[in-house]
Amino acid sequence: MSRTKEFSAKERFTFAAADLWGGGGQTVISVLYLVYLTNVLGVHPGLAGTTLMFAKIWDAVIDPVLGVVGDNTRTRWGRRRPYLLFGAAILLVAMALLWLPVRFDAPAAQSLYILLTNIFYATIASALAIAYSAMSTEISTDFDELNKVNVTRLIFSMLATAVCTILPTIFFRQLQEGAITVNRFYLIVVFGFGLVFTVPIFIAGLVCRERASYADKKTHVTPGALLEPLKTKIFRQMVALYLTQSVTLDTVSAIIIYYSLYVVKGLNTTIFLGLFLAIQLVMLPIFYRLVRTISKTEIFRFGLPLAVLGAMGIGFYPAGGPVIGVYLLTAATAFGYAGAMTLSWIIFPDVVDIGELVEGKRSTGSYSATMTFIRQISSAMTIFLIGNLLGITGFINPTETVPAPAQPAGTVWAIRLILVFAFAIFGTIGWLVAKQMGLRPELSKRVKYFLGKRLEDGITPEPLTAEEELEVAALIEKYK
Repeated sequence: MSRTKEFSAKERFTFAAADLWGGGGQTVISVLYLVYLTNVLGVHPGLAGTTLMFAKIWDAVIDPVLGVVGDNTRTRWGRRRPYLLFGAAILLVAMALLWLPVRFDAPAAQSLYILLTNIFYATIASALAIAYSAMSTEISTDFDELNKVNVTRLIFSMLATAVCTILPTIFFRQLQEGAITVNRFYLIVVFGFGLVFTVPIFIAGLVCRERASYADKKTHVTPGALLEPLKTKIFRQMVALYLTQSVTLDTVSAIIIYYSLYVVKGLNTTIFLGLFLAIQLVMLPIFYRLVRTISKTEIFRFGLPLAVLGAMGIGFYPAGGPVIGVYLLTAATAFGYAGAMTLSWIIFPDVVDIGELVEGKRSTGSYSATMTFIRQISSAMTIFLIGNLLGITGFINPTETVPAPAQPAGTVWAIRLILVFAFAIFGTIGWLVAKQMGLRPELSKRVKYFLGKRLEDGITPEPLTAEEELEVAALIEKYK
């Protein structure tokens, strides 16, 4: 396979910048949306969580469909770029409707509005995320260059996650304190963050190119085609890894403001979440060097036991204890979780290649669709469970007369245990699955070698040796 540089650094950075939305958009929703509904719009947490869950049922249908549709798209601009170009403009409209501070007297009307705006946003977000994720594996055919592309986009994603964790929580605190109005908060979220998210996506659609080949034959949109990615063992393992880390991070993002308001009062959520992101940024260049020689799944799981212990310390921290203790435990937790936070999408191109070797076709869009679905459905289920647990335990909504009500002991304990169990359960699952996968750099390069010798009709231009045939057969048997 040629090692010729296929694209410029300018194109690589342009493509990576589009992931500002990938990291930032979901972070803003994860950190603020539930508490925005309950503490600003006055929606009951159980109603908010349930409504958002129903909105994500739509994702259960639309995400895999959009993945197959993306794989079947044939235009002179490629398979993925049209979705970036048109989706970027519509995304801003969807954000404007999602965050609109409208209040209805009837809970049913409020719930219906939340449901419809979330369905609209989720549809546009899915089309964009699927196309972008698929293109991240097709922008080059070289193993090392793909690593560069995906590490670069991860840097942009992490920077956006950091900014969209810190700034929105500051603005939300100002909103709670009356320093800014709800309308000002709305304009900041929609047009301040929205333009930063959408403009780079549009530019990437104009500038970047797809380079991986694909068959002319299209896949029919059938239930079997939609579920086909899950037939491959390596992809099921990838989904499990992605699910464990995304659910944990969604839980932390959704619950931490409640934790700071009602458990350890005085905790600065900006510092808390900023520690996770700062440590991840520090570890990123180290991980980038390590993935060349060490199994990516080993990096994923190396610190998970420490993360579980740190989270237990945070969850059971005494309410009257010094806040610095929480920050120290947070730093330990963040260090332990850095590998899991960083490696999911760096592992993804390797899994796509192995899937192509096993299945005989490159279904990147379908793979990406399933990953996007997992991200969104896990976020919805997390918010549903958190909202209903808070409601069941007697959560008291803030009002204008009582902006910071004292919560029942059951609610306080629910907040504590949600943090503990998220890390303990999903951290353990992630550690076990990563141990089974064993994605070594030599394996990924070997798979690239075999794919480079395979034509679209399944015939190799240079016959494989007997040893190579046996090696391919063994790989297919292991990962199918």
